[in-house]
Amino acid sequence: MLADALRDPDTTVRRHAALALGRHGVTAAVPTLVGMVVKGPNDVDAAEALGTLSQVPECADRIMTALAGELAAPTADSATRIRLTQALVELAGTTGQELLHQLAHDNDRAVALVASALVGVLEKRHPEDRADEDP
Repeated sequence: MLADALRDPDTTVRRHAALALGRHGVTAAVPTLVGMVVKGPNDVDAAEALGTLSQVPECADRIMTALAGELAAPTADSATRIRLTQALVELAGTTGQELLHQLAHDNDRAVALVASALVGVLEKRHPEDRADEDP
């Protein structure tokens, strides 16, 4: 069973299994996928799989909590925080937008610039989701 591969001692096997399972809505893949975003290999694919999983409402909160926790981790360097910031844009609906708005004012200039750019992209894509502007 593919889900058993999430516990395989081989990191490559776990990553491939998480990508396949995440794309098919298996929420058990979330920790491995978040770890992939943090560490970098296949981070874009992992973020896309997290985006698929975020369409499940109870999973969206779990993913946001995990990404926010990793962003706040004292060991998260700039490159890691940028990958996590980019992953937020993949989440369904407006799930990651509030955190992206906060990150647009981050102390790390690179993170703030990436978050600002992504906020702009999301607002162009979904102008009706802008809650902070007057009609």
